[in-house]
Amino acid sequence: MTAKMFTAAAINPFLEVRAVKTPAISPDGAWLAYLSDETGFNQLFVRPLTENVGTARQLTHMPEPVGAFAFNPKGAGILFTVDCGGDERHQLWLLPDLDSAPLPLTKAPTVVHLWGAWSPDGKRIAYASNARSPHDMDVQIMDIATGEVSTVFSGRGMREVMAFFPDGQSLLVRESVRSGNDQDIYRLDIDKSALTPLMPHQGKARYLAARLFKDGSGGVTVCDQDSDFMAIHRFAAEGGSAKPVVELSNHNIEALALSADQTRIAFLANEDGWSRIGIVDRDGSGLISFEEQPSGVIGSIAFTPDGSSLIFPLESASRPPTIWRLDLGAGHFEELVGVDARGLDMSGFVDPVIERFASFDGLGIPACVYTPKTPPPTDGYPVLFIVHGGPEMQWRPDFRADVQFLVSQGVMVVAPNVRGSTGYGRTFHELDDREKRMNSVADLKAIRLAVGARDDVNANRIGVFGRSYGGFMVLSALTEDPELWSLGVDFYGVGNFLTHLIATGPWGRQQRAAEYGDPTAMREALERFSPINRISRMKAPLLIVHANRDPRVPMGQSEDVYSCLNGLGHDCEYLRIDHEGHGFARFENRLKVFLTFARFLEKHL
Repeated sequence: MTAKMFTAAAINPFLEVRAVKTPAISPDGAWLAYLSDETGFNQLFVRPLTENVGTARQLTHMPEPVGAFAFNPKGAGILFTVDCGGDERHQLWLLPDLDSAPLPLTKAPTVVHLWGAWSPDGKRIAYASNARSPHDMDVQIMDIATGEVSTVFSGRGMREVMAFFPDGQSLLVRESVRSGNDQDIYRLDIDKSALTPLMPHQGKARYLAARLFKDGSGGVTVCDQDSDFMAIHRFAAEGGSAKPVVELSNHNIEALALSADQTRIAFLANEDGWSRIGIVDRDGSGLISFEEQPSGVIGSIAFTPDGSSLIFPLESASRPPTIWRLDLGAGHFEELVGVDARGLDMSGFVDPVIERFASFDGLGIPACVYTPKTPPPTDGYPVLFIVHGGPEMQWRPDFRADVQFLVSQGVMVVAPNVRGSTGYGRTFHELDDREKRMNSVADLKAIRLAVGARDDVNANRIGVFGRSYGGFMVLSALTEDPELWSLGVDFYGVGNFLTHLIATGPWGRQQRAAEYGDPTAMREALERFSPINRISRMKAPLLIVHANRDPRVPMGQSEDVYSCLNGLGHDCEYLRIDHEGHGFARFENRLKVFLTFARFLEKHL
């Protein structure tokens, strides 16, 4: 195979594949709601949840994508969120019922509203908002009937509402005032505006989903308190020591659900990126697993109200996102909501295998390797490395249209989980923090050298692609080790940590500073880590793509990199996208972006 055999236009059918995600079940079990991008970007759909699932109906026709949503626990009403052009300043909207037009609950487009929870009686909602200060999230409660809003807690930094307690008089609140990786959870007494620590701890801890017991005694949460891996812990409503309920050796638990009668817990385990469903009794005993479970990534899980089934979204590298049901009595899995592949033959889709590579210090670094089904050409496969964003994320074998396009064109894809990735325990996750930032770039170099030495790989045709923090990794790879890379693709990446920490959304600035380093204490190191200060070392051609409403990595990061490279006469293309944020939510923009991406690879790989 030669570069001329790579056909950029062939990417279009892959991008046409649609997705459904984020299923939710109405309190009476009659309706299944979910998000679908059938119209070009995510809108809310609903269909009957019966043995023979009925016809879908589109509930929202908003001019912007729908974000989070939740059923009213006492009816068919649905609250949902919408931002403007991906700016993450979400507003709250209400569908009073499944036949009514949506009503705006908030009308403050410059304010961030983080969805929280419905009250048990369905008359109030609780959420966090930075209306008082752009830097700080306060807890607010709205009466749905009157629209009256009261601020029940004001404080410094980031906090989110996780749930109402069953009596409706208190809230479960998660605070991340130090960092997103160092959190606390509290009981907030609404009348007194008083916080009670529920799980006091030494050292860092992170808390994911939580579920409360109806008797008011406390609840369960997924956390890594006093552990290297995420586990299910039980906590008391009055606080005190927490007790582990489910712990898995060397694997994270990342989601849980309580049955309606609260006798069983369903959970999702992360096994090298693949999801595994488990069910235990409330005390953690009687573990049940399912050998027939379809392979893939599951983002959430929920019991049906009658406790007979689990509903969950499922996708894999070779299976677009769909929604499934597990009949717990029969152990039978069935697809409830599929997607339209629009004529694309998916039989050639490729699933990755996990390979581990020794880094500069001997640490084993896992990577998903996607090998084309076609045999390698005489000079070996061209390779594109894809580095995930975050950095507090993990590359997982979910569906990626760009990856399947690449392997269909005979390109091997290598997606490493360099140190700092989640999914492998807190110790691994913290190995790139602050002064250790460049060790993850050294991981990427080590894997690049190992892959380039393979007999089935062309070492002269290896590129690197990344989004957000992955974009920083691209810029760093091309400036730290310029001889190793044939090209780079940077989607909304960080080029200068100092200016990034000044310009990023103020409500998330503290979390980013805790990960990257405080500019007042680490200015010299942040200057060294910023690829823009070594930009003249770059040799490979670079494609940059960025959107103008990105609140996380403002567009100035890419503007500066492009300006520097353009001044140096470097081979650099820059695509600016309007009315998008940290990603590309609209189909027409995804088509424009990835066709440019494919043409760039056709030219340079």
